[in-house]
Amino acid sequence: MKKGEIMNEIVLKVPASLRLMSLVRSTIKNYLEIEKVSNSEISKLLSVVDELATNAVEHGYDYDEKDMLVIRVIKETTKIVIEVEDFGIGFQGEGNSKEEGGMGLNIVRKIVDGIDMVKKDRGLMIRVFKYI
Repeated sequence: MKKGEIMNEIVLKVPASLRLMSLVRSTIKNYLEIEKVSNSEISKLLSVVDELATNAVEHGYDYDEKDMLVIRVIKETTKIVIEVEDFGIGFQGEGNSKEEGGMGLNIVRKIVDGIDMVKKDRGLMIRVFKYI
């Protein structure tokens, strides 16, 4: 963040359950509306959140609902930053590399202006940003 830049954010910590994704979408949608993000951008950003959170639940936790996801949405002056973090199994070796990714990550890459993946001992944090 640059000096003098305004930043607002929300942080959601939710069980890793696909059943709760509508609650996540609704909360993020309301936040982005309050921040006066256009409806077309909100729709794209919600697709990004859906893809990243679903990947975390499916691949990071193998649908184990007792684990948690952390989803952070940051509104800066000129961009939106979304971070989805899981504390799941992580990635082992080249055969399971997320740099290549599947269809979901390819969709995300087409929507956002930048993507960064931080592999941890337990889990993965994916940070994307989109200029608005």
